[in-house]
Parts: sequence; C-alpha cells; structure tokens
Amino acid sequence: MYEDYEQLKFSRRGLVLTVTMDNPPVNGVGHKLHDELARVFHDIRRDDGCNVVVLTGEGRCFSAGGDLNQMLGNLEDGKHILREMGDAPEIAKSLLALEKPTIAHVNGHAMGLGASLALLCDVVFANENARIADPHVLVGLSAGDGGALIWPHLIGYARARHHLFTGEALTGRDAAEIGLIHKALPEAELAPAVAAYADKLAALPFQALSATKVSINMALCRQANADVDSHVRLETRAMMSNDHREALLAMIEKREPRFDHGRG
Repeated sequence: MYEDYEQLKFSRRGLVLTVTMDNPPVNGVGHKLHDELARVFHDIRRDDGCNVVVLTGEGRCFSAGGDLNQMLGNLEDGKHILREMGDAPEIAKSLLALEKPTIAHVNGHAMGLGASLALLCDVVFANENARIADPHVLVGLSAGDGGALIWPHLIGYARARHHLFTGEALTGRDAAEIGLIHKALPEAELAPAVAAYADKLAALPFQALSATKVSINMALCRQANADVDSHVRLETRAMMSNDHREALLAMIEKREPRFDHGRG
C-alpha cells in the first residue's frame, strides 16, 4: 500500500502505524513530500491493519515547513504553484477527516506547514525544547495550509492572532501550558510516552474510539470544507507578491528584507 512513497516512511507495531517524514536535514516540505502528504491519509483510511497513527519527523526535527529554495523556484515556474496549491487543501481536510486517532510526535522544531501538520493531529506530544511557530507572514504569505483554521480553535482568537501575525515561536513547554498541545516532555521521555499512549488508544474498542474522534472533529471538518480552499487561494495571491519573493531572497542570502509592503 505504501511502496511508492519516497519521503514518508512507515513502520508498524501492532495496530499502531508510525508515519515518518524523511527529507533531510529538516524534513522540509518540497514538491515530493507535499504530494505524498496530500494522499497519504486517504491511503491510511483504507489500511485495515492500523487503528492509531503516529506522525513524526526523521532525525531531530519534526518539519521546518516549506522548502525555501523550492518556494523560490516556484515563482519562476508557475505550474508548480498551481499543482501544489491545488493539492494543499487536501492535506488539512484528509488529516482532520481520518477516522483513526492521530498522534503527533513532535521530536523537534515544527514550523509553518510543519506546525499545521502537528496541530491538526488529535493529540500532540512535543519535546519541551522544540520550537513551534507559524511564520508564514514573515515570508510574505498567509497561513493558508491549516494554520488560520486550527490555531484559533486551540488557543482562542486573541492568542492565535498574535502568533499568526508575528510568527513568534513557542517552546513545547509553553505550548502545553497554553493548551496548544497536549503534553511537553524532556527528549529522553518523549518517545516512550508517545508509544505508551498510542498503545493505550490501540487497546480501546475501535468503533467507539473512531466514532468519538469523528464526533469531536465534525465542526472542524465542516469549517475546513467551507474555508480551507479560500485560505489557500488567499495564500496563493500573497505568493505572487514582490514581498514574498523579497522575503525568500533575504532568508536565503541571510540579510534583512526590504519590503515594499504590497505596493508592487
């Protein structure tokens, strides 16, 4: 079922399926990984061998979000923008609609789309020192990949606006304290805690567990189906701006950006 995936790895332990993003060094989401994330949760839905899903990243990073060099390349070849942004709503929608509980094992930094992937999961465990942020605005974009949807639901509009406007990062410890995630733990304790929690869920009656997950997510799924396509269109519009190009160039060249603030 998963033989054709290249940047997602799969392992099983009983009824627990672990999906690992594997695009070194920081599991950036380029064209290949983006495509695989847009279809993997549909495949997992049809996988009768798993009742619980753990999503994590290879190495010491969960995911740094979009690949900056590929994002810059997208501006030179519009077909990549059309393809990726066409698929983008499916990542959030399919993850929220998956009828199996999902656990994010945030082993390291989760940024942008990486943060959205983690927060769209049902239960999030994080390294207490990991940084979680959605810095879309800092690269001249809007949080169209699920961030504008999920942050307000988790921590309220006041806090969500601050973090989405400024891109200010939270440590895993801070994220747990304000209810953005379930639990933050020292690195050495994290993997055993995730495994124990996944096994605990897998031991429960699946129909009841699945129905409860679906019930909890009904409102989120309705909002995702109503709004995420529009969120992505807004992000796509921002992607065409001079400020987005300038932000990418400044980050790659390690200098301060010179924004024209949307006037060009």
